[in-house]
Amino acid sequence: MTNGSTLSLFEIEDRIAILRDNIRQLTEQAAALSGAADEARAADRIAAQQAELDQLNAQRDEILARRAAAKPAAPKAKPAARKKKAAKKKVAKKKAGKKPAKKKGAARKVAKKAKAKKKKRK
Repeated sequence: MTNGSTLSLFEIEDRIAILRDNIRQLTEQAAALSGAADEARAADRIAAQQAELDQLNAQRDEILARRAAAKPAAPKAKPAARKKKAAKKKVAKKKAGKKPAKKKGAARKVAKKAKAKKKKRK
């Protein structure tokens, strides 16, 4: 049997798959054998494989339980009222439209000249 304290979760799951396949093969072989001695030997081998499988399953469950306990709690979701309020604000901003951006540098001078020309025309 293996020492489970040094195995990672991946290694444990891999070993579990191997043991399940071994047990399946031993069961098929036992069905084909005849004779009391052969059946007893096959039963002993299956029992040993099953014991190791049970041990690895327990180790895997322990690792998964530790991981689940170590996970931080999920952040709380906003209440529905807050979500609705935020959505209304978003819609109101879109309806209001964008304010024109302030012009900088040369663009400002051109805009002032155009405004001045308009005033002169009137």
